[in-house]
Amino acid sequence: MVSLCHVLAASAQENRKKLNEDQKKALTTIVEANKSELKLTSDQSEKFDSINLKFVEALGDLKEDNSSRLGKFRKLKAITKERNKQVKQLLSPEQYKIFSAHQAELKAELKARRQKH
Repeated sequence: MVSLCHVLAASAQENRKKLNEDQKKALTTIVEANKSELKLTSDQSEKFDSINLKFVEALGDLKEDNSSRLGKFRKLKAITKERNKQVKQLLSPEQYKIFSAHQAELKAELKARRQKH
């Protein structure tokens, strides 16, 4: 099984402009923490990695997008909604509940960080 760390590293090497090292580390840490908390099966883990790789690639593309700030926000919402839909189909109801709680925590952290600046 290829871990998301390796997949992210390979993807990042292909397109270094999209995510810097700190962003890659942060995303890898978040994903690995999610996987640990969710107690994924090996099949789920592979699919979870695939879903998150597509999400990270879409975030990288969004970073380079020339849309307005509002346009980027709308695209981010759509990308996130699609990822969450795929994750929901993959996980059991209990696992998805944990995943959703973790996402809510991350959202609150980002909001608090934005308010500091």
